[in-house]
Amino acid sequence: MGKAFASELAALEDTLAWALTRDVTGLQKFVADVADRPLVAIGSGGSSTACHLAALLHRTRHRRPAHFTTPLDVLSIPAGLHRAGVFLASASGKNKDVLAAFDACIADEAPAVAAITLRAENPLKDAASSFARARVFAADAPAGKDGFLATNSLVATCTLIARAYGFEVAPPKTRRRSLTGAIFENRHMVQILHGGWGSPVATDLESKLNESALAAAQLADYRNFGHGRHLWLANRSAETVVVALVTPGTAAIADSTLKLFPKSIPVVRLDTTLDGPSGTIDLLVQAFHLVDRIGETRAQDPGRPHVPEFGRKLYRLTPPRVRPTIDAPIERKLWASPEGVANIKTFQQGLKQFLARARATTIGALALDYDGTLCTKDGRFDGLREDVVIECSRLLKAGIHLGIATGRGKSVREELQKALDRKLWARVHIGYYNGTDIGALGDNNLPARDEPNDEVLKRAQALLSADGWLTAAAKVDPRPRQITVEPRGATRTDALAAHVMARLAPLDGEGVRVVVSSHSLDVLGPTRGKGSLVSWLREQIGDGRDVLCIGDRGAWPGNDYALLAEPMSLSVDEVSSLNDACWNLAPRGISGPDATLLYLRAVKARGGIGTFSWKESSVP
Repeated sequence: MGKAFASELAALEDTLAWALTRDVTGLQKFVADVADRPLVAIGSGGSSTACHLAALLHRTRHRRPAHFTTPLDVLSIPAGLHRAGVFLASASGKNKDVLAAFDACIADEAPAVAAITLRAENPLKDAASSFARARVFAADAPAGKDGFLATNSLVATCTLIARAYGFEVAPPKTRRRSLTGAIFENRHMVQILHGGWGSPVATDLESKLNESALAAAQLADYRNFGHGRHLWLANRSAETVVVALVTPGTAAIADSTLKLFPKSIPVVRLDTTLDGPSGTIDLLVQAFHLVDRIGETRAQDPGRPHVPEFGRKLYRLTPPRVRPTIDAPIERKLWASPEGVANIKTFQQGLKQFLARARATTIGALALDYDGTLCTKDGRFDGLREDVVIECSRLLKAGIHLGIATGRGKSVREELQKALDRKLWARVHIGYYNGTDIGALGDNNLPARDEPNDEVLKRAQALLSADGWLTAAAKVDPRPRQITVEPRGATRTDALAAHVMARLAPLDGEGVRVVVSSHSLDVLGPTRGKGSLVSWLREQIGDGRDVLCIGDRGAWPGNDYALLAEPMSLSVDEVSSLNDACWNLAPRGISGPDATLLYLRAVKARGGIGTFSWKESSVP
């Protein structure tokens, strides 16, 4: 079974060169998406090493909590994935455990998911294709499938994720001559000391030694080793070898620790002069070669172990599956609830009443957010999807008015004019700049492009423009009744909003507020926001009919929180904790335009009168 381990090591240089030239744009977008979230990195076997590195990268780049874990962990105990970014690593993208973990991501509606696979076509990629917030790197690596132990796939995955987080990866500086396996000849226990960027290598070395049955391994960081782990070494030194993984950041503590060891204790020291993930990969390759040397000493090829039949059966066991016991709309409200233990019955009754009211309401207009609702964040400048255009046109032809509430300006008008038949424009209304400038789709004089004309916003603009860091990190774009602040790079939106509000503190009490979208934040004055468009639409349709509101950012400070506080309101993503509004009825994992499409199709219209015919069976 497997490949000769030495042949796999010989391919590492080519694998690294390949990984350094791959396009990681999709992974970089994921990294930006999760900048203000914790990260959960999930993988089994050799992939655990890449997940360990991903967690370190996230903590280093974004200063957010991150941890790596196994699929069974997130399948057994609630992992809070609905509040975290999720990274999955799987060389083949087909093992049952990683597929079950992905199902858990969908069930828990993780806001952003990324996966790296080293097969161009695989089941994980197929599963992710139906999840709008999943980004998958899938390509055939030049070395092909790994043998029994993860080698080339692991180096490639670590390189790709490091590059996605903005790190340059330097070639390893492996010193093969300094590695020897003779010291392990009569010793079958390895204590691995590590810290910092060497920690993922400790995870990998423990995995390879145990999986290949070359030796048993224990892990401890340099300081945890001093809290009792040293007693094993003191009492079992005749059967134990210490492997010390040393990076520039841990060199001092490693030296201090190893100097205290009795000279009789054998130590194999793997050093790197490279820092960051480059140091991790350098040590990783050195650890591969150490495993190879131990295998030579044992006359055993680590890449070709004998796998017993019960081991094959163990691998093929089916992991437990996440089976939600609460309907998706209810669970979303529970996640948003400020209560420590929310009352499920309250939300169940609220949903029942909302659906009854929605079915009984005569609809004359729809007010829709644009970015994240009618189009995705990534595709917000690509125009509307054809299936969305078809449904919007159907409603317009049936006499229903459409209002578009957007934080943007004329680009939305231009996109809608291209997408919709001119004969339908009369019933399309746009609330530019979060509803502060409203007009018909055919009015090319809107929106106004002047500087702020509100005195409070003028002062807000002056305060923001005087902030050197802000103007360097973000584009500050003033409008008559809004100031848009859009990050130039991967600046965290939550931190940016906090900085802007702190800068605007002198205007406290004067009605200035900030709302956040998927790609920017907007500073508004004391005038009403997207709710103005709803009032405008009610004037257009007259008495007897109401407005159905649809958006994606229903929880404050999301820019749809006021729009989705209306009695007839649906979310395609985030919900508020309101019991009587802002319900997300879409199936689990369905969001953005895909969920909008379901809502639009549920509106049956004729002669300017619409009804919402959503069936409860649509709610899983």
